[in-house]
Amino acid sequence: MNCKEKLAAVGAALPKIVFPSENCDLSKFSCVACDQYSARPQYWEQVEDLVGGSPSSLYMMMPEAWLTDASRAAHEAAIPSVMERYLADGSLAEIGEGMVFLHRSTTTGVRRGLVLMLDLEEYDYRPGSKTMIRATEKTVVERLPVRIQIRKGVPLEMPHIMVLIADRENALMGMLDRLTEDMAPLYDFELMQRSGHLKGWFLRGENELSAIADRLLELREKAADGMLYAIGDGNHSLAAAKEHWNALKASLTADELRDHPARYCMVEIVNLFDDALAFEPIHRLLMNVDAEQVQRDLGFDAAQPPSLQELQPKLDEWLASHPESGIEYIHGEQECRELGGKPGNLAIIWDEFPKGDLFADVARNGVLVRKSFSMGAAPDKRFYLECRKIR
Repeated sequence: MNCKEKLAAVGAALPKIVFPSENCDLSKFSCVACDQYSARPQYWEQVEDLVGGSPSSLYMMMPEAWLTDASRAAHEAAIPSVMERYLADGSLAEIGEGMVFLHRSTTTGVRRGLVLMLDLEEYDYRPGSKTMIRATEKTVVERLPVRIQIRKGVPLEMPHIMVLIADRENALMGMLDRLTEDMAPLYDFELMQRSGHLKGWFLRGENELSAIADRLLELREKAADGMLYAIGDGNHSLAAAKEHWNALKASLTADELRDHPARYCMVEIVNLFDDALAFEPIHRLLMNVDAEQVQRDLGFDAAQPPSLQELQPKLDEWLASHPESGIEYIHGEQECRELGGKPGNLAIIWDEFPKGDLFADVARNGVLVRKSFSMGAAPDKRFYLECRKIR
């Protein structure tokens, strides 16, 4: 098999990378994933001040912290036209077909990642799925339509999706470390807001790409229950891409079905056993509640909560009958505790999430409740940078 055939056998493919021009300041272009700092709109206001009028991924996505702010509607509406303008004026351009191997300096060390495409035909987010690519957490289907609509309306994909592989021997990333040791990087810069450093190498040679495919084939042979990839971050974005593809493919010819850009989604592959990949529990913040009453109603102690898998269904049921109350999913323990100290709020904190059991748990029991874990603290999340045309 040639390289592309081997990649297809592991549900992967080569993206045509769209990247900022040399005139772009990457430290202003690259922003953290839109679902971060959702309870801190001031973070995004600081980003806006920092970026100013420079080309930036901030103008190509909608921070979730702004979704309920009516004054930000124009920002959201302008996203497709901003993408078109960046393509037209050369701020963004295709640099070729290949993958990007990256080093991300975080608060817990240097994490490795590999940007490539995954085949949505090999992915199913529904509970009980036995596909090669699987969700780890429950997908809330009610959250998909708005994401599908956004994907239909934009010319570019700019994913924050991080997908896990279970490579205990570190065969793939270790090989890429050796391969890029003397290679000039595509990018090498400091991220904004004290979020670490990002360095990446563009891989496009047949030999290096074929070696990557070989490592993935070896991992597929070892995969428990046939699950080679588990979604770490961005599950709803990937699910929206899947549903968009399902709706589109009925109108395509056989040739179009094989190669249509909507069949694929660009992601970053990360090794579950990377020493720098810290798994954090995602804490819950209940708002506009009587803290003592909700604990009595549900029979738990927020200071020593039961497992999230047990508590979340009870929270969902309680919130459904108390529409005046709300819930936020907070990635940082300190931030959640601070917000929980405000009148009418209740913070629910968990100590840890055992990452080594993830693949086995999903293979045995199916998906976890939504937002069960976070791969690192908010500053360590994926930053937008690589793009791809999707129409």
